[in-house]
Amino acid sequence: MRPALTVLALFAAFGLAHAGPIAVNSTPVASFQNLSSNSQFGPLAWRGGLSLESSDADFGGLSGLVLDQNCQHLTAVSDAGRWFTATLAYDGEGHLSGLTDARLAAMLDGRGKAPRYKRQADAEAIAALGQGKYLVGFENDVRVALYDFGKGGLKARAQLVKSPKAITEGPPNGEMESLGLLSTGPYKGNYIVISEKNRDAQDNIRGWIWKSWKTVPFAVQRLEDYDITDLALLPDGDVLTLERSFSSTSLPGMAIRRFHSSAIAAGAIVKPDTVFAGRVPFYNIDNMEGLALCQRHGEVRITLVSDNNFNTALQRTLLLQFSFNAAVKP
Repeated sequence: MRPALTVLALFAAFGLAHAGPIAVNSTPVASFQNLSSNSQFGPLAWRGGLSLESSDADFGGLSGLVLDQNCQHLTAVSDAGRWFTATLAYDGEGHLSGLTDARLAAMLDGRGKAPRYKRQADAEAIAALGQGKYLVGFENDVRVALYDFGKGGLKARAQLVKSPKAITEGPPNGEMESLGLLSTGPYKGNYIVISEKNRDAQDNIRGWIWKSWKTVPFAVQRLEDYDITDLALLPDGDVLTLERSFSSTSLPGMAIRRFHSSAIAAGAIVKPDTVFAGRVPFYNIDNMEGLALCQRHGEVRITLVSDNNFNTALQRTLLLQFSFNAAVKP
């Protein structure tokens, strides 16, 4: 869901007119549910939100994010081929209250060059591997790349990671949107990818687990008209998926679902439980694309970000946070 770009906007996007510190205004989102003070949504409890804006035309398109273990330092990728980093602030009650130290930088290829074309720049997913290493999935020029911030910081160069050929076989602009590294269970040490619109004959969403040359294909049963836009992994082996309904014929919707990685097997159809599902105008959501897990004050927290498609007249960059009680079953 990306608008056409003018020639000037294209130059700004891929020439990266801005690299370094950036001014970002963060306006608190008072409530997740509109016209209600409700703060509990099944296993989710509201922990605050921000609406992010900048006069810099390079800001926007955030499609995936990770946070450090204290839910304080944010690293995100943009579908215009940029890194966005910032520090999150919290109020006395532990609610998200602001954002500082924002920076933008081009994502560099293996030669240290910034992307020249939109097709090369379309970063859609990020996973933290530890020790400053990040795995990034690109959707249009489909590939998986490793970036080592420990060595290069925001100037880290891409190192291509072997990935299944099947992830390239979805429809244009509908391929890889989510990825991670499994840290427990029978597939410990394997990467996991779930596509956006690559579906089988029964409309199930295709996914893959892989390590080196070995690939395990599976599918995820679809929820209504939702597409999976990100995933995150809990320590117990549960997989959380972020899903969005966003089209010209329906009101924007967001869903979060959950399944255990042990349900994955070659040819299996995984049937997740729904943690949350809701739509505009009842909830403060937009084009939700990024999902991250972290811990703060003894809570597992879910942080979500929306992609404004660089269309600031109609869409917002929302950063929403909830605590997640894994013991509460749908």
